[in-house]
Order: sequence, then structure tokens, then C-alpha cells
Amino acid sequence: MAESPTPVLDVLLHPIRWRIMQRVLGREVTTTDLKRDLPDIPATTLYRHVAALIDAGYLTVVRERKIRGTTERTLTLDQTKVGRIDEREARAMTPDQHRQAFLMMLTRLAADFDRVIDNGDLYPRMNQVGYSQLAMYMSQQDLDDFRARFTELIEPYLAAAPGKDRVVLSMFSLPDS
Repeated sequence: MAESPTPVLDVLLHPIRWRIMQRVLGREVTTTDLKRDLPDIPATTLYRHVAALIDAGYLTVVRERKIRGTTERTLTLDQTKVGRIDEREARAMTPDQHRQAFLMMLTRLAADFDRVIDNGDLYPRMNQVGYSQLAMYMSQQDLDDFRARFTELIEPYLAAAPGKDRVVLSMFSLPDS
């Protein structure tokens, strides 16, 4: 009997929580920022999903401050943990869950690209845009080594810093028969 979905799957397979995580990815944001960035999500729904992400350990409250009788929370997301499904979790997923998670990622990627185009940011920032696909030949050990070295390579760039633009890197690896 297959295991029930893990919290990672619950997050990945819920479109509102997925969108919240995408907005927080690589940033510190307030719930006010999220309301502005996701205007189609009712505030009560947004707060409920933010609370669920905090409870599940995906979002972390890094600061709180009082504003006119309420508490504004600043949130962040640990990029090294979120969105990664280990082999045990992946095996517990059904083929339809894999399709749904992959399609959500592609849909979000297309929406982000549309946002760049619609904001008029494509040509002024063309040096930060790229998309390509290539085939590599690897044993399982080669792939494990590649992933470890790649993680080591990108780790210094995961934290926001003054004077640096946020650039989202999306990568997929799939076996080719």
C-alpha cells in the first residue's frame, strides 16, 4: 500500500501555497507584500495558507513589528529544503501527482516569464534571461556528484544582498530513454 502524501507533496500540490512559496523564494517579504503580489487571493485565504506553511516549517518568521495594533511578520523560505522531494517521497507519489507537480512548475514558470514580458523587463534585462535544454551522459554516481557540486556552486548566491538582482533559476533533469 502506498504511503499517504508527505507535507512536501501537500505543499507542492496546492496551487495557492505553491504561489506563496514562489513569491517568497529568495526574499524576505511581509504578508502585506504577499497581498500586493497575489491580489486575486482573498486575504483570509492567504493568511490561512501562510500559517499552514509556517506550521509545516517551510516559511520562517524572521521579524515581527507592531503596526497600528496588528503584528506584521516578515517571512523567508529556506531554499535548500523546499521543493525537493527525496526518493522515498517521490516513490510515494502516484504518476498523476508527479504530472500535477510538474505541470504546476511549468505553469508557474510560464506565468513568471509572462510577468517579465508584461512588465517590459525582458529586453532591458536580457542578460539575465536564458532558456535551453541539453543532454548529458551520466552514471548514477556522475549524477550524484553533479548535484552535489552544483549545490556547492549555487549556495553562495541563495541569499539576498544589496546591489544584487533576484534571478530565478529553474532546472529539470529527466531520464531519456
